[in-house]
Amino acid sequence: MWRVRLLVGLGALSAGMAWLAAPAANAANGPTFRDCSLAGGLDPDFVQLLGVAVGPGGALTVPPGTERVGIEASESSDPGDKLGHVTLKVIVTAPGVPTQSVSGEGTGKVLLAAPLGRRKVGRTYTIGWAATFDNGNHLCPSESTPENTTPKPFVVTVS
Repeated sequence: MWRVRLLVGLGALSAGMAWLAAPAANAANGPTFRDCSLAGGLDPDFVQLLGVAVGPGGALTVPPGTERVGIEASESSDPGDKLGHVTLKVIVTAPGVPTQSVSGEGTGKVLLAAPLGRRKVGRTYTIGWAATFDNGNHLCPSESTPENTTPKPFVVTVS
């Protein structure tokens, strides 16, 4: 009997140590993705650019007829997190084009259409963004989001 208890105890100890040593889930920034996780990968909220093609070296492009690209700020899939209030502010700039801005808010996520004015082949747009998650308690970019402590805009070129 004592051998069974010893084996069960060692198994539980091993499982506990493995759980503590497991890395936190997070996703690194990518060409169309900005990781807004808190330190240690906690609360993996994110911002994602939609409707663009990713080319060599992560270059983002759209065809000349593209009037807008989507940009989404979303709470993590953690239980209960989808009930948090999210805000997103977007500013689109390009040489020779008036600056455009859009903003919105929602529960769990917000999806905006970032306008690309005066499209022509070769024009490059910088899409800046700022988001808040968890009812305004979690800002991104900020010092509390290690992957995005400072702004990291998306850069899109009409191809």
